Amino acid sequence: MTHIQYQKNPAYFYIILFLFLTLGSNYIYWRLNTLNPDAVIYSYIFLFAEIYGFLTALAYTFMVWRLPIRKHIAPKKNLTVDVLIPIYNESVDLVRKTLGAAVDIEYPHKTYLLDDGNNPKMKKLAIEMGVIYISRPTNEDSKAGNLNYGLKHSQGEYIAIFDSDHVPNRKFLTETLGYFKDPKVAFVQTPQDFYNTNSFQHRYDFIKNLIWSEQSLFFKIIQRGKDTWNAAFLCGSCAVLKRSALDKIGGFATGTITEDIHTSIRLHKAGYKSVYHPATLAYGVAGASMEPFITQRIRWGQGAMQVIRKEGFMFSSKLTIAQKINYLASTFTYFDGWQKMVFYIAPIITLLFGVLPINTTAFQFIVVFLPYILINYLLNTELSRGYGDISYVEQYNMARFFAFAYATLTLIFNPKLSFKVTNKETIKYTSNYFLYPVIAVYLLSGASIVVSIIHYYYERFIPLDALIMVILWSAVNFCIAHQLIKFVRKRDITSQNEH
Repeated sequence: MTHIQYQKNPAYFYIILFLFLTLGSNYIYWRLNTLNPDAVIYSYIFLFAEIYGFLTALAYTFMVWRLPIRKHIAPKKNLTVDVLIPIYNESVDLVRKTLGAAVDIEYPHKTYLLDDGNNPKMKKLAIEMGVIYISRPTNEDSKAGNLNYGLKHSQGEYIAIFDSDHVPNRKFLTETLGYFKDPKVAFVQTPQDFYNTNSFQHRYDFIKNLIWSEQSLFFKIIQRGKDTWNAAFLCGSCAVLKRSALDKIGGFATGTITEDIHTSIRLHKAGYKSVYHPATLAYGVAGASMEPFITQRIRWGQGAMQVIRKEGFMFSSKLTIAQKINYLASTFTYFDGWQKMVFYIAPIITLLFGVLPINTTAFQFIVVFLPYILINYLLNTELSRGYGDISYVEQYNMARFFAFAYATLTLIFNPKLSFKVTNKETIKYTSNYFLYPVIAVYLLSGASIVVSIIHYYYERFIPLDALIMVILWSAVNFCIAHQLIKFVRKRDITSQNEH
């Protein structure tokens, strides 16, 4: 097996990491002694949100502090490969582009169109493109069921999967199949990148002359970090898997609406390895507007909750501690929604009602908090390697906070969910109800600032130094919401459909 090399971190990184651990632990310890006895519940909720933030920062650091350097290995000859493209209700034009590219992949293979929509036009397209058309009589288990049906009607030793909108590079198989020379490797995942850089999740940085994507941190950094710990997971597309490994776990995992991470956990439990090849070898279409973006994140979050319930991976003896930490970080990230909600609502409550969540002086708070938050920022900047622009990250945190919080309710109530295909072709969404939580933060933050100034003028119910700090806090939330609302409305006007 080839020895894996890792990117070297600069010496100052370890100084920053030491300072973060020291200052962060000190801050949490200090906070345990600053609860407000006049608002105990409010104070505890705020404290738990801060502890959650510190713990998730530790988990993130653990995942990504070391990144492997992967170089593709030449594959063996005469391997049998099936390329599976599952579809449901996509347009013929969209699927045609993907099929054409799939057929042209360099390594010898067979291409299958797995049509869960039983569309005669798709059958005609498949015949026209020279691919094998398969349509099953029933639609149970959604995408996972469709893929499993395709497995039963194909024979390749290896299975490459592409969503209907992901157009693969000709070198996709030649750059990924070589990893299977290690018999323990079950799958190779590659990044998902997108053609339509004017989608909701993309931003153009005029200063750096770069295009930034909301998913870039995950695909460029987090998945690479997970690869260090043999914990990279499938992302539903742009991956190739070993059939024998899938057979061992009974095929693609069913019973959840996120078959990708669910299947990954089962493969890792079975003792297999995963590989994350960081080169982009396929381009897709991202949801153009806020509606498909948020809908997709809700599905991911609900699926993650189902996986937690179904697999109980934290208590599995078949996973390493590092794998457990990685999967815990990936599934519990959706609880960020509740943490962000606390941080958006807390300054509003304080400014409107004069109730502080922390019982201390402004000076003491600044002395302890400011060094901690600054070193936290420096560490996050270093770990993100240029992909974690804080101004954009915070806007998307606000965009999806309510969706994330809503998705976590699945862990408690466990409703019966159906897999919904993300709409990649809708440009405008006439109802902006997904923006309503952001508008609420925007209006309430602005109103609370005005009301607090009036209150202070007449009653002076909290100290001036505390008032100024909370007003600044609320003003930051107000500005983030303002920028996001402006972006959403501008995007609805200027988006284009064809790519």
